Amino acid sequence: MPSTSNPERQIIESLVEHLKLVSENTLLGYSATGQEQDLDLPAILVQLESINEEQRQGQRAKYRMAFNISAVAKTNKDTTYTLLDLTRSIRELFTTGQRFTPEARNIQFSETQFDIAPSNAHLSFADLQVSIEVVL
Repeated sequence: MPSTSNPERQIIESLVEHLKLVSENTLLGYSATGQEQDLDLPAILVQLESINEEQRQGQRAKYRMAFNISAVAKTNKDTTYTLLDLTRSIRELFTTGQRFTPEARNIQFSETQFDIAPSNAHLSFADLQVSIEVVL
């Protein structure tokens, strides 16, 4: 249940809940260094990068919230395809024409950066930079 006392927190919680439509194993601010044994895979990891105020009119303001969203999978012969499927599903989730939260106005994705581990059983990543314009 999103918090009503902090509008930024509400956006973040709504984003994480929305991403759970792609993978129930979506975590906020989780550090995946490859050493964690308790990370169920595949996973989506969300990291808030920045919040910038772009415009203000009275009590309401337009902000740009930047996130790093990582799809994570254990390396095997199908890792590239698994990461492609996850990142495609993430992009499609936000291009339905419906807002994931009423405050979100515009969403932009960067190119996807892939980091495929060189050996099996290590973690591989696909990183998306996501910029969300919100009015609070």
